[in-house]
Amino acid sequence: RLLHCVPKDKLRHRPRLPPDYETMSLGTNSTICAFYSGVGCIFTFWVGIMLKHQAFFISGIEDVDTAAGSAFGAMIMFVLTFIFSLYGIYYDSTKQAEIESDDAENYQLNTGATEYGSRMT
Repeated sequence: RLLHCVPKDKLRHRPRLPPDYETMSLGTNSTICAFYSGVGCIFTFWVGIMLKHQAFFISGIEDVDTAAGSAFGAMIMFVLTFIFSLYGIYYDSTKQAEIESDDAENYQLNTGATEYGSRMT
């Protein structure tokens, strides 16, 4: 049986998503990603050190040098992801500051209206 796309309003059971799922900003996603990649970097660094210096504690590894190289390669990928996440946080914060400053610059009192809320004519 072939699967086909069904519009969201025709689904019987809609997936439950967090209330702010559709409004999560780049900064929020980057913060989550930075935390995840920071923990991953620490973990893969620890695994690489263990494989390099005390491989006898880890069983089932056939080629220790290849496994250590893979662990350090994964650590480098986590570091790159962490750097991109920090850039995403920085970019979102400058974008938010720019949006807030635009609102303050364009704000002015309404000087042309003399009748506030009165409709007596």
